[in-house]
Amino acid sequence: MAKSKASKTRTRIDALRAVIDKECTAPTCRESGTCRHEGEKTAARHMLGRLLEKLKGAAGDEREERARMWAEIYERGYDDHGNTYRTGAKYRTGQSMKERTAGIRADIKMARRVGTAPLVREESGLVSQAVETYRFDPIGEAPAQIKFRVRIGAGYGSIRIGVDDIPQEWGWIAEEVEDYQGEKATRWRRTQELKDLEAELKSIGEAYNADHGSNVMTDCFTQAFFVFIESDDPATIVRRAEYERRDRRA
Repeated sequence: MAKSKASKTRTRIDALRAVIDKECTAPTCRESGTCRHEGEKTAARHMLGRLLEKLKGAAGDEREERARMWAEIYERGYDDHGNTYRTGAKYRTGQSMKERTAGIRADIKMARRVGTAPLVREESGLVSQAVETYRFDPIGEAPAQIKFRVRIGAGYGSIRIGVDDIPQEWGWIAEEVEDYQGEKATRWRRTQELKDLEAELKSIGEAYNADHGSNVMTDCFTQAFFVFIESDDPATIVRRAEYERRDRRA
């Protein structure tokens, strides 16, 4: 069946606004008086703000755009002693680590969901050609087979965002190098697409973070938590599979 004109002309921004504006009709929510879908709406509002901000400067320099992105994520400052402080856009005092990881998961899920919507309308006039070709949604546009996991690190001092099932040809570039013994070896480095994806995931995690006065000169770190992005190159995946096989045999 051919797609309707409405579905063909739907944009990612339209899709987000539809989630935000849709009135909840779920019987359980009406009976309880509390909408259990509010987290989804919050994630949609967060992503809509990020996309609109990026669209404003999409035709500009990528380095400047990334600086603007971080400026929006953090409210930065220094005190009289050179200690830094910053507050993420979604940081809340008293928020538990479980609540933060749940928020990050919701934001990633929303980005993936909206990534299935068309980037621009078929009609002219919505955005310029520069914006059409600008890669502003690395999470939504990442290959469908990629899986994400968000978990609390050991000691509850970090949140780790894992990227699994990365297509080798999409995420990694093989380089032939010589090791310290002069033997040839393969070194894997990230593609620009994977770097962009990891940077976007980092920004989502850091939006829930805050720094209450760190100072690198004195090795004082007072962040609420640390955000780590984890992705294994093909060689690491092979080694891990071999270790698991050995463990099963033992």
